[in-house]
Amino acid sequence: MSESTVKLLNNPYGQVTFNLFRQEEQAFVDKSLMIKFLDDKGMSKYPVLLRPRRFGKSTFVQMLKCYYDISYRDRYEELFSGTKIYEENLPTHNSYHVIDFDFSAVSTGNLNKLLTSFFVAVADGISDFKRRYKDFDFDYSKLDRTDATTLFNEFAIAYKDYSDSQTLYVMIDEYDNFANEILSKDLDLFLHITSKDGFLKTFYSAIKNHAKNTIAKTFITGVSSVSLDSLTSGFNIARNVTSRTSLNEYAGFTEDELNILIPKLVDVAKLGVTTKEIIERMKPVYDGYCFSAEADKTVYNSSMCLYYLDMVREKGVFLNPEDYLDPASDQDGSKLSQLFNLTQKETAEFIIDTYLQGGVFYVSKLSENINLNQVREYSLEQLLSMLYYLGYLTIDREKSSLSGLALKIPNRFMSKLFARCTIDFSFKNNTEFKAPKLNLSALTSCEDDISSFAESCSEFLSRIMNNQVLSHMNEMALNLALYAKLETMPIVNTYVKMQQSVQVPKEGERFPDLVITVNKGLPDECIYLIELKYLKKTEARDKNSESILKRAIKDATAELTAYKSAIDFKGRNIKAYAMVFAGADCVYCQKY
Repeated sequence: MSESTVKLLNNPYGQVTFNLFRQEEQAFVDKSLMIKFLDDKGMSKYPVLLRPRRFGKSTFVQMLKCYYDISYRDRYEELFSGTKIYEENLPTHNSYHVIDFDFSAVSTGNLNKLLTSFFVAVADGISDFKRRYKDFDFDYSKLDRTDATTLFNEFAIAYKDYSDSQTLYVMIDEYDNFANEILSKDLDLFLHITSKDGFLKTFYSAIKNHAKNTIAKTFITGVSSVSLDSLTSGFNIARNVTSRTSLNEYAGFTEDELNILIPKLVDVAKLGVTTKEIIERMKPVYDGYCFSAEADKTVYNSSMCLYYLDMVREKGVFLNPEDYLDPASDQDGSKLSQLFNLTQKETAEFIIDTYLQGGVFYVSKLSENINLNQVREYSLEQLLSMLYYLGYLTIDREKSSLSGLALKIPNRFMSKLFARCTIDFSFKNNTEFKAPKLNLSALTSCEDDISSFAESCSEFLSRIMNNQVLSHMNEMALNLALYAKLETMPIVNTYVKMQQSVQVPKEGERFPDLVITVNKGLPDECIYLIELKYLKKTEARDKNSESILKRAIKDATAELTAYKSAIDFKGRNIKAYAMVFAGADCVYCQKY
């Protein structure tokens, strides 16, 4: 079938205007039932809901605005008929005057530029309010355009005269977007704006003050709690409800939701695959996020999913998700590296070492009081909490307990960011890592005998292990060290990938350790597939070392056989090798 016979909806990637979704025939995932939990009498009137970037928070805020705001009352049927919340018929719909502020575009230059940009963001929210309520009279043209707190105070006073009842609902989207950007570049400026006399604290103090008799509710989204925590008493009425089980799926997509969404966005029959097969391919890259230890479902990064599905539809073929990552995401691990600069070196090394060993991180609870005006470095628990808030780690439901939370890396995308950060943190500026060279002459000549390459790998590994560039060596560390070194030795038209995703018939997705493509796209192109195995020196010296070595070789051989049959390598010149290391020494290197 084609698009002429299969009616597809438009992909909402990058769109947040919920009020236009149906008019513009855009697909959307129904998250409206979350409103029922927000309306629950046991829920705080001032909730803060945190999620990683690019998870659909802004779309959720716009849905809330359409649901609660009085000005959308005439469009209630149009916007919500057929949704889950419509069936609940709650009395709260279209019963508040909603003002919403979007702080995602606040500039982060010098302080004066920041103050002006923040004022503009607040003014934009007020202007939108005035457009929806034509009879609301408020002139702020004579106010200081760097004083957003006075602007909000004046607005609240004018609103009090406008409405006899306390029905103002204040929504703030991406409350910490600009603050996090400042924190990553200028700690002193961050501390200044969140300090006792800082503009950010006075702004939220104003909201808190008007909650007494003007503001009925607030709703705040962001990424981490550190900005609000650093305000201390500035806005201490807010309640972080991020880990509530009922709200686990408020942002991101579940598999059930993807099952409904995918056929609306791509012609699966034309692709020659099923919706289930698409989800199975997406799962290891985009899924795995869990925000409550009691939740029974994980969620996918929604922006990643929409971007990938948009590319699949555009190209008309079933694509590898790892090759199509949302360009607006953190793809180089820079933000992760910045976090490590706000903790002690030993703490960062512990986290990297645990990652390389495939371990799980444990915290007694997530930190909710990360006040950088009181402490200048993250403790281990605070740093792990920040990694969770930012999406680099997520809750491991199976290993968590009442005594504490277990945190793990959610998926392959985040695992590769950890790998990139490890390279930057442990290798990039280390002279012992940079000095030795690998002998790539056999590879660049497309030769079968790569023993010279294997010998140079042993010399390189011996040097970094003797100088403790890495605390521990294992198969993951071996893979990462060789990949990082190969990356530092750019050769024209030669490309290196670590654990590249390939599709093996009847077996599904597999991941060769190193894929080195030489002379890419030319008649003499060849691809080296290298499967790495690591034995400790003690294992090599053990009386059973021969059987251990044979088992490692057998496992590598079986994996290479599968890789060579991958659809990705069909018709290509493939040279597959098993390399087994005992400590730093390459004790086996053979082509298969």
